[in-house]
Amino acid sequence: MIVVYKANELCQGFYVHLRTYNHKSELFVLSGIITPEKLKPKFDKLTRKLKKKYFRNEEIVFHSRDMFRRKGPFSILQDPKKEMEFWSEFISILDDPEIGTMFIIVDKQKARHKGWQEQTILKRAYQKMLEDFADKQLKLGVNGKIITESDPSQDFYLIQAHNLIQSKGISDGTMSAQEYRQKITSLSLVNKRNLDIDVQIADALAPIAGMMYSHNILKKQNKMNKVELLKQELIERKLGNTANPSVFEVLI
Repeated sequence: MIVVYKANELCQGFYVHLRTYNHKSELFVLSGIITPEKLKPKFDKLTRKLKKKYFRNEEIVFHSRDMFRRKGPFSILQDPKKEMEFWSEFISILDDPEIGTMFIIVDKQKARHKGWQEQTILKRAYQKMLEDFADKQLKLGVNGKIITESDPSQDFYLIQAHNLIQSKGISDGTMSAQEYRQKITSLSLVNKRNLDIDVQIADALAPIAGMMYSHNILKKQNKMNKVELLKQELIERKLGNTANPSVFEVLI
């Protein structure tokens, strides 16, 4: 997950959640949220209240796999009524127009057919994520802080992509290396014990991208249920917000 911050009204926070390439899922997903740094205390307060209401523990960490499988501490979501109520309230928090979302999706089977190796997917996905952020947000006159949940098998590719853009600029030539260096003020690798709510939110949103890809592109699902429709409508609203551009991109 990557979070990008807008700090002091001029900096976007970019939080990214990732799925490891070896995850049994058919997809590799980079999931990010873009938010003004000033909103973090508000998010933390609202989500703590939400966690206590539904899970009786305001310190519980959002884990996308358990949330979407409704397992472990999130088993209360097996109750359709509770699931609908929870996601309705959670989505109402995220509906703030100042929050943007970013998803980079790779279909691993298609990537293998193209001859892509694991490192190819990671390299291209991270570079695309950072370039899209620069193209959609940094050009609007803001600066950015990048925060991501550290994964030793993938940190290298994020840092490599960041360093490449710092030295050569965006590959399409629309932003120079110097401009990028001036606008990205920091890149931070954190772990789960840091308890960044922004990273947790980016994590919680990742499966929505997979659901939308499966339904809208692969046509594997005939009809979404009410909760799935709520999730899709959230992302569609984000993508329709031209004042705070979001990204949903299938790399392959």
